[in-house]
Amino acid sequence: MNHLKSALYNIKKKYSTYYAEELYVDLQLSKSLPRSEYAVIPDLLLPNDGPFRTSQIDHLIVSPYGIFCIETKSHKGWISASKTRKLFTQILYRSKYPISPNPVEQNIGHIRTLKALLGDKLKAPIISIVVFPSAERFFINGYENVGSVNDMIASIFEHSIKTYSYNEAAQIIETVCEFNIKQTIEHAKHVERVHAIHAHA
Repeated sequence: MNHLKSALYNIKKKYSTYYAEELYVDLQLSKSLPRSEYAVIPDLLLPNDGPFRTSQIDHLIVSPYGIFCIETKSHKGWISASKTRKLFTQILYRSKYPISPNPVEQNIGHIRTLKALLGDKLKAPIISIVVFPSAERFFINGYENVGSVNDMIASIFEHSIKTYSYNEAAQIIETVCEFNIKQTIEHAKHVERVHAIHAHA
């Protein structure tokens, strides 16, 4: 029960300055992407058959140009990453701190959930983007679409060929929203499961 209370507290923090990065990303996406062509869906909780039983997606963008799954991280300072070592590191005040779980691998899990839910509605791979709004510099080796908010927007606009009709994009949005779990208690249980599994990893 104490873990569940802690998880509920973490959910409440979503709307505090602690999670200002996610709110900032939401604002920048809304400002930068034309609403007529890009649907920005924040804070999705979708069911899956993995160990967490749910996937929490910070932002999903559905457009005729593709589907983008965005993972937001609040780490400051410098961000270093190596795909060969599957390692992300935060460098802050000359000290190094591992970033766990690996945010790219984490986002791949989210995309796996989306693929299972959307099935044959998908006509192209879902694009993974990891954004660090508060980081100052990046040293990324091997990973694509990892960087600042400006990098995130640029990555989205790199995809300029229409893949989906407006009707197909609307069907994808409808399916995702149908499966989205909105109850706060379920979000809290997701946080609890994630903390429990990583604590024993």
